[in-house]
Amino acid sequence: MPRTYKPKPGARAYDKSVDTEILAKAASAVKDGVPQREVCREFGLSRTKLRNHLQVVSGEKPLRSPGGQSAISAATERAIVDHLLAVSEWGFPFDLIDLRMVVKRVLDKHGVTVAKFRDNVPGHDWALSFMKRHSDQIKNRMCQNITKKRAGVNVETVNNYFAELSKTLQGVPPQNIINYDETNLTDDPGRRRMIFRRGVKYPERILNGTKSSTSLMLAGTAAGELLPLYVVYKSENLWDTWRQGGPPRTRYNRSRSGWFNHICFYDWFSTVAIPYCRKLPGRKVLIGDNLSSHFSNQILQECEDDNIAFVCLPPNATHLCQPLDVAYFGPMKRKWRSILTEWKQSGRKQAGTVPKDVFPKLLKRLMSELPNQRENMLSGFRKCGIHPLDPNPVLNRLPKSHQEMAAENDRANNSVSEVFLNQLSQMRNGEEGATKRAKRRRVDVVPGRSVGAPDDEEEQPADAAEAAPEASADVSDSESETEVEERNLFETFAF
Repeated sequence: MPRTYKPKPGARAYDKSVDTEILAKAASAVKDGVPQREVCREFGLSRTKLRNHLQVVSGEKPLRSPGGQSAISAATERAIVDHLLAVSEWGFPFDLIDLRMVVKRVLDKHGVTVAKFRDNVPGHDWALSFMKRHSDQIKNRMCQNITKKRAGVNVETVNNYFAELSKTLQGVPPQNIINYDETNLTDDPGRRRMIFRRGVKYPERILNGTKSSTSLMLAGTAAGELLPLYVVYKSENLWDTWRQGGPPRTRYNRSRSGWFNHICFYDWFSTVAIPYCRKLPGRKVLIGDNLSSHFSNQILQECEDDNIAFVCLPPNATHLCQPLDVAYFGPMKRKWRSILTEWKQSGRKQAGTVPKDVFPKLLKRLMSELPNQRENMLSGFRKCGIHPLDPNPVLNRLPKSHQEMAAENDRANNSVSEVFLNQLSQMRNGEEGATKRAKRRRVDVVPGRSVGAPDDEEEQPADAAEAAPEASADVSDSESETEVEERNLFETFAF
């Protein structure tokens, strides 16, 4: 943490702020010829405070805030904060090291050398102080990684999904809206912060673990009710001890891969989903991802017979539209790692993996000790805009278009320009008309004969020649000075 100054006991209190009206009256008294010592005694000011104010009024030195001064100007800091917010909005956030390197590049670009920075690179304490000064706008948070395809989900896709969803959910009560999803519980308890001797390079703890996992199918309703669990083991056979001591009404199955195939999914559908739906009057809606193993003619026919509608989520959008993913699986996985660590440290066994005859008991403990299950389920449906039906919670998690952000920046007087936002949009969504990778061709070679690199033009494939980027000058004739400056600014903030 950045160092915080603590005055010695009995020291004179530092007057961090004085009313500007008092300072103005004191300066007027000095101007009228009253000695500074008497002015300080009358208004309760220190000689240093009065002298600094007089120098500011006379223009001898600029007005500064109390305490130590920042190495860069307030305007530059505001510009850095604006750009940090912009890059994080588009999915390319910086860490503290990136922040320090950005400041170095900004200082080097303007030819400024700060003596207190080694090689003009701010230290870790400076970065923490920077975050503290702007804590009302930025915060260092743990983030999750999403793929490029997930980042490509746009406003149009979400709006089309909710337009169809509103028709499907019309008149359907919350207890008839069911979200299902597959997940797994691994045998790896994960890493934790522990206490070690200071300076140790390789902190380690002895705890067996593997990368194996057991698959689960969970389903919950928009009314907060959790349907019976469904477990799939990785095995050719299923033994009676593997289903003893688990949560009530849990179903068990197995597959060669340990994942859900079309047989396991149909069995879950017929033994868990159908019995629950048949007890409900009216139309029922099942919401889940669009895996091919989830659909068959038999399943679709039974859905039609029992007045059940399947709703598929948009591709690559489960992190936005899947209630179980958004609010339920996270707390469940954290609780599972805690239970798993306690079991592995209990001294019963040094097995690297959880035996299948022990897994049901641990699963029962997990479901009984998991707090706020109903609240998490309701929160997931609300965060995904399913119940109550509202696309805004999902749309608010998507980055706005660079035109909208540029308009907001203009209203807020931010330093982030539309050109910079356009570059970020291209990085996230891909540039239109971008050339694709050339397809490879099989080379016919006589067995035993070697071949060389294609150095002749006729040996190069036509699509590869088209894909080769043309050499361009640093600044084109049609590029304005403003665009050059914005491109340089983007290079400063791009890592």
